[in-house]
Amino acid sequence: MSISATTGYMSNEAILAWMEDKTEGLYDHMRDAMQGANTRADAESALDAIKAAIVNDKGKDATHVQQMINDALTKYAGVPEVAQVLQPMADKINGEFTKAKNDAAAAQAVVAALGNNWMTQTFQQASTPAAVTISSDDSDAWSKQIGDQVDALGKQDQLDMINIQEFNSQLNQAKQTASALMDSADKSATAIINHIS
Repeated sequence: MSISATTGYMSNEAILAWMEDKTEGLYDHMRDAMQGANTRADAESALDAIKAAIVNDKGKDATHVQQMINDALTKYAGVPEVAQVLQPMADKINGEFTKAKNDAAAAQAVVAALGNNWMTQTFQQASTPAAVTISSDDSDAWSKQIGDQVDALGKQDQLDMINIQEFNSQLNQAKQTASALMDSADKSATAIINHIS
């Protein structure tokens, strides 16, 4: 008795190759989407902390807020929404700190030039950098801008979750199809062997 090969048969190796081809890049896309979502979630927390500091430090020395903003810009350089909302704030607050230091340095130069006379004391007081504070208007505007950006990031996270679910669904579908094909191929092989014996 002769057995002719059927053209519809797929070996397990062929099925695995099909599955690899079908899922190629899906794991990478899913990993990237998950990492992006995690980074944005961290950025949202940092923005919320900055927003709280801006509100709490209104009218006080802004050194702490300046540091938080600059740190967030460095840490989340890969999240453009962070720079979009924080960079104008950083430019303003860093500029005010630079101006205060430059004014103090100019006053120190005058003190050095005057030597020891009655005007020295006035310039010595001015040689201490003035405190930089966040105005009430800036506090209100900045906290609103940050809140709006956090909301926008949250919407992006929702879209990412939809994409992640879609990638996962495609992977599961490919696995189920491959498993069914391999099961069918194994049953066909068993039937052929039983038929021969």
